[in-house]
Amino acid sequence: MSLSFSYKLTGSGWAECALEIDGQGIVTTASYLSHALERLLQSVVELLKRQPEATASFDEEPGEYRWRFKRIDEQAISIRILWFNKLWGREPDETGKLVFEATCRLRTFAGAVLSASQQLFAEHGIEGYKEKWVEHDFPLKLQDELKRLLAEGRQAKKE
Repeated sequence: MSLSFSYKLTGSGWAECALEIDGQGIVTTASYLSHALERLLQSVVELLKRQPEATASFDEEPGEYRWRFKRIDEQAISIRILWFNKLWGREPDETGKLVFEATCRLRTFAGAVLSASQQLFAEHGIEGYKEKWVEHDFPLKLQDELKRLLAEGRQAKKE
């Protein structure tokens, strides 16, 4: 399985997130109207804490990319990304347009998200991120929690 993931700030209040799994890819964008990175990190943390499902929304102007994660088993997740034309429409998943669907190892995806967030932090830092993202601070506590959960999983495997 091949997986690549990136998350970049592309302008004042705009981000671009690229995901590719086994040759199938998508690029989603998000505006500062929501804290997309925080929502994504929170979803991955929830999955590592054994939650069966998690959701991250990337708000657009207008519209929404809704990332739906579902555990398949102990090691694998499915990722579905749905597009909605309305922002904050709270539409049921069934009314969204499926724009991406794939499965992958949870720890592989979590590691890629952590790496991308660390690169983002290294590039911008606390102040630079706030300046670019405008409304939200860098989600450092969630990044640290994700790092800790991944490290604990590695330790558990060694024992």
